[in-house]
Amino acid sequence: MIRQFSRSLKLQNILKTIKSDPFRYSDEEIITHVDKYLPSYNCEGAARGYFSIISHICYYRSDLEKQLMKLAVKPLYYLGISDPDSQIKWVQSYVKERKIFGKNYKYYTTRQGRKWIINELKFKHELIENIIKAIDFEDSVEDSL
Repeated sequence: MIRQFSRSLKLQNILKTIKSDPFRYSDEEIITHVDKYLPSYNCEGAARGYFSIISHICYYRSDLEKQLMKLAVKPLYYLGISDPDSQIKWVQSYVKERKIFGKNYKYYTTRQGRKWIINELKFKHELIENIIKAIDFEDSVEDSL
């Protein structure tokens, strides 16, 4: 999984060490380096990339879910998926664990990331709904300027 994020050595290090030492990097370092990483210039690729990253991190650091979800939900919203349940279903359908045999996804997550997507993401309806409302608000403020 780590090799697919080779454009950011710091992000690679965070993803490598979070399993063995979840608190080695500060909250700010993790959030900043995920935010700085641009997985794709299109919304679908960005959503897949961000959810590949954050699912792995959130498996070990559930305390960062709210901040990291803000980064990952935005591309799905701009893709036109504004219903929280639809976003959850989209992520569960499109963000997969890489298999030795089978499809070689452009972005994929770890076994732990896939477990988080299947077991935890389904309980994030309210969080996603609040993030979508915040995006709507930010967009309306920008439009009024």
